[in-house]
Amino acid sequence: MADIFVSYSRTDRARVAPLVAALEAEGWLVWWDPEITPGQEFDSQIAIELETAHAILVVWTPASVSSRWVRGEAREAADRGVLVPVRFDDVKLPIDVRAIHTTDLDAWQENPQSTAFQQLVRALSPLAGRSGGKPGTVALTGKTLSGAQAAPRDRPQQVAVCVLPFANMSGDPEQEYFADGIVEDIITALSRMRWLFVIARNFSAFKLRGDCADHTARHPIL
Repeated sequence: MADIFVSYSRTDRARVAPLVAALEAEGWLVWWDPEITPGQEFDSQIAIELETAHAILVVWTPASVSSRWVRGEAREAADRGVLVPVRFDDVKLPIDVRAIHTTDLDAWQENPQSTAFQQLVRALSPLAGRSGGKPGTVALTGKTLSGAQAAPRDRPQQVAVCVLPFANMSGDPEQEYFADGIVEDIITALSRMRWLFVIARNFSAFKLRGDCADHTARHPIL
């Protein structure tokens, strides 16, 4: 479960990447589509992350305003009350989100100390938790997850939970997808409980797939 889900047009990836890096440096867990697990059903993972993220950052550009996917994700975020929009190029926003305060980032120039970026930090903080984590504490690749600092600092009462992948004991490779689906359902259900901090599957849990399979072979769960 990420603190921030970033919705954007893929044609704007070069523009969005520095923004994601700056948010990560603030100590937030950020999910955007480069984190999609290879071989996983695209729509399924996006739906899970969109549903469980604490804040949804929509990056409006001429390309994303024309994207039905971005517009749909923005409506979902608005319905949940977790939409935090930004825009570039002074783009004209979709009519159904114009009433929501939008931060202009044309002047941020990839500078985390800029007024525009600090305004974005203040807009995200009530939803995603206060920023200020140490850079490098959390890596989206799952290589440097620090369990002690992974949860945002204003949620000290949360219990961290990691749902490990199920081992496919059937011998049928086609059942792997079914086993993964069960894990995703469990993660989604647990993520609805606000007192739990649930690690997203692409974040670290599924990095342990091989280790879990070896453990299960030695210690079968009946």
